[in-house]
Amino acid sequence: MNSSTTSYQQTGYFSKLIIDYLNGDEKLSSFYNLPFNIESFVQLIDQRKSMPINRVALVESLQTQYQGVAISELTKENILKLSSENTFTVTTGHQLNLFTGPLYFIYKIISAINLAKTLKNNYPEFDFVPVYWMATEDHDFEEINHFNVFGKKVELPKTQQGAVGKMKLAGIQDVLNQLNEILGNRPQTEEILKLFSSFYIEEITFTEATRAFVNHLFGKHGLVIIDGDDTVLKKQMIGEFKSELTLQQNAKIINETTAKLEALGYKSQITPRDINLFYLQNNSRERIVFEDGKYQVLNTSISFTEQEILTELETYPERFSPNVALRPMFQEKILPNLAYIGGGGELAYWFQLKQMFDVNHISFPILVLRNSALIIDEGSKKRLDKIGVSVMQLFGDTDLFINQFLKEGADVVLDLKNEENEIALIFNEMITKAEKIDTTLKPMISAELQKTLKTIQNIEGRLIKAEKKKEEVTINQIKNIKEKLFPRGSLQERQENLVLLFLLIGFDAIDLLIAELNPLEQEFKLIEL
Repeated sequence: MNSSTTSYQQTGYFSKLIIDYLNGDEKLSSFYNLPFNIESFVQLIDQRKSMPINRVALVESLQTQYQGVAISELTKENILKLSSENTFTVTTGHQLNLFTGPLYFIYKIISAINLAKTLKNNYPEFDFVPVYWMATEDHDFEEINHFNVFGKKVELPKTQQGAVGKMKLAGIQDVLNQLNEILGNRPQTEEILKLFSSFYIEEITFTEATRAFVNHLFGKHGLVIIDGDDTVLKKQMIGEFKSELTLQQNAKIINETTAKLEALGYKSQITPRDINLFYLQNNSRERIVFEDGKYQVLNTSISFTEQEILTELETYPERFSPNVALRPMFQEKILPNLAYIGGGGELAYWFQLKQMFDVNHISFPILVLRNSALIIDEGSKKRLDKIGVSVMQLFGDTDLFINQFLKEGADVVLDLKNEENEIALIFNEMITKAEKIDTTLKPMISAELQKTLKTIQNIEGRLIKAEKKKEEVTINQIKNIKEKLFPRGSLQERQENLVLLFLLIGFDAIDLLIAELNPLEQEFKLIEL
């Protein structure tokens, strides 16, 4: 396994906002708390001491959530360590994607594990726990009910409503059958199917399956998995939820911050609601809105007066579910957290939330871009070497690259730019002469120049087309490798699944990647097998 890095900017797949953040652009400094470097963490530890959390409730909740799960000694120790004021978390979060979904889910958790280790090495007097926050309350089933293998979609049909975490895995055998058909008679097929079928069972929920499977993958590294859909934890947020219902100030604050970001040329990622809460009940998760002097639960007949909804909140806090704008504040209220690790899109919306955190007196974490990687199989690397193409050359537009590749490798010069320049000089000389005789001739000559240049460009196109035909085999090889490494023109990590790691690296792939990836590196990783 050989690895190298390139800058995120050079890949062309990351937004200006993220590139500017990584480069420490001063104009972004008011949209986050502390920059991502190892020295910032000790400052944040001091800040967090003035914002204590209910550690007893946190540990009690986690111990309850882990009942019935084969917990590792290290994870068990980490949960108990959270009772101590000297223990802090580094957190990542993600939806309950079927069979972990896209590869970047794995990279997120690896980033959290490695950051916790790095912090312990630098600050041995403290303990640091990697945490995966399960987004169990999301209701967008279509985002989590599938994964891709070799560009083919494996999908679980929808048979239930409400928060995805409470949905049973009805129809999971059909998913396993689809995967079996795609994998065929590969040597690893039986073991992969056995692994998934051990954790994804018809009778259990997405939450139960995800917790058990992710614990199986990462438990020995001390990962702690938390489900925010928990009465004990939501009791800690009653004050904030009450303010959300009665003051409805957070949307205004977020919109003000968003306007400032947009004025700097950045795009917003989320749009807050007047009330950023859902109501959970009877397999439904619906927005709460304030209309006609009452709190209405959309798409239901449920409504409350102000006093009624506040009583409901005090009595049943578990029925109130924060949306994407409020969930980060919930997370930071109940965890002794120092860092949030996410992808570019995720971190982008955290920048919109900084002012809201300040107004609500909740600690804002250090924002860490998760590791990104491209796994390059041995066969693809050999073919690229043979035709003289580097992996980095595949990051850009395929057609533009192929044209450039043909021009550089052709026996004759396909680029007719010199000829265009020579023709332009000749025509400009004619224009100069003509103007001395009759200035009205200039437009006619200029028009003829444009026609001639167009003809030359057409000739160049014909030359490239002929060269493409001549090099058809090589071009198809380039296109096939590009599609393999960048499925649908996207990064591999956004399209392929954990299955790819098992097939290319083996069942110890996660341990090898933990040794390979470093969240402090803040560069895109190229891993050649």
